[in-house]
Amino acid sequence: MPPSARVAFRNELSTTLFFAVTLAAVEGGIASAYAKNTFAGVAPERTLNFVVAMIGSAPEFANILSFIWLSAAHAKPKVPVVNSLQLAVVLSVAALALAPVSPLGLAVTAVLMLLARVCWSGIITIRPTLWRANYPREHRAWAVGRFSTVQTLTVAVAGIGIGLLLDQSARNYLAVAPACAAVGVIAVLVTRRLRVRRQRAMLQAEVEGPPVGRPWQGPAIVWRVLRKDRYFALFMGCMFTLGLGNLMLMPMMVIALKDQFGASYTQSILITTTIPYILMPMAIPLWTRLLDRAHVVKFRSIHSWVFALSTALFGAGVGLHRIELLFAAAVVHGIGFGGGTLAWNLGHVDFAPPSQTSQYMATHVTLNGVRGLIGPLLAVFLYEQARQAGLSERVGATAVLSLSTLLCVLGALGFVALRRTMGSAASAAKRTTG
Repeated sequence: MPPSARVAFRNELSTTLFFAVTLAAVEGGIASAYAKNTFAGVAPERTLNFVVAMIGSAPEFANILSFIWLSAAHAKPKVPVVNSLQLAVVLSVAALALAPVSPLGLAVTAVLMLLARVCWSGIITIRPTLWRANYPREHRAWAVGRFSTVQTLTVAVAGIGIGLLLDQSARNYLAVAPACAAVGVIAVLVTRRLRVRRQRAMLQAEVEGPPVGRPWQGPAIVWRVLRKDRYFALFMGCMFTLGLGNLMLMPMMVIALKDQFGASYTQSILITTTIPYILMPMAIPLWTRLLDRAHVVKFRSIHSWVFALSTALFGAGVGLHRIELLFAAAVVHGIGFGGGTLAWNLGHVDFAPPSQTSQYMATHVTLNGVRGLIGPLLAVFLYEQARQAGLSERVGATAVLSLSTLLCVLGALGFVALRRTMGSAASAAKRTTG
């Protein structure tokens, strides 16, 4: 790795470590477990379940606004934009301490968590452009894998600490949120030192390339990207199906763990966040080797079956009322996350021309935002309809999780079919530094 890339890597690694502590306070599994356990009995159960769905899906739903950040960063130095978004996340997390345990406090909590995730989605949208500029192709997956490892392990450890503190008293969140935010300030300061290789050339390419349009033109840009690149459109269709199944999982697990198993904060966070996040780094080296030498379509045609298996195990655990199956499912899900985080950050590069990396990533995260809005709410809607029809909580949750599994299987089959359709074009990666 060139010396300039090594310097950038060290700075980003430090940023990732400190900012992950801030993100832990609003991580989907941790945040939704906090809301479900803290506001139970305070807000109407049906309302609370829908809010839990929204909070748990906030990381994905926020991506629907990614074109705001794509427009804001286009043809501009990326580091100052990332820095501003980091500060906005820190302030949103700190403000969570002001939300009371009341119906109004539930609404305030949901809004602040969503705001934090909206700003984080901007960082997610912009980072691949920085990575493409700073790291050679042969080292890029390795670097992103290290960032993912540090972030997930930090969130996992912080999640356990948050769960243990909340099991003592839900009011401890009044101290947890500001403390997580304070650590994020260090990340803001470190990011300011980050330099971008060949930044002038990169910005000139953006100026000379296709215009990104205004934020409200995002849907048109998504349509233009998908219409121009048929294979990427098919890839996004498979991702939508697989992702929809995965996104239906989170709210159902949080609800089932509390209502059916009577799980504590720590138990819920262990299954939904900590165990999967600890397993991710163990799986990342395996998936990195595959992604480094394979096109993302080939990668997904293999990797997606892990998510199909994990959702099936979650459904079996709820249906049979066996919490040990839920722990096993969390392990498998973590293995899937290990590959998913790599493909999420780098997969679109296998399709995008160098000057359109951000547009392809924004298309990816925008569509993820759409399914992030649909999936969790659909899961809770179907669950509540089942309860109103007189079915037990266990039967209703199992039925929804079965649908989730079916969607994951269909998504995996779609990737297999796309790999065959693309033929040799999907046999190897052709990523460039750009």
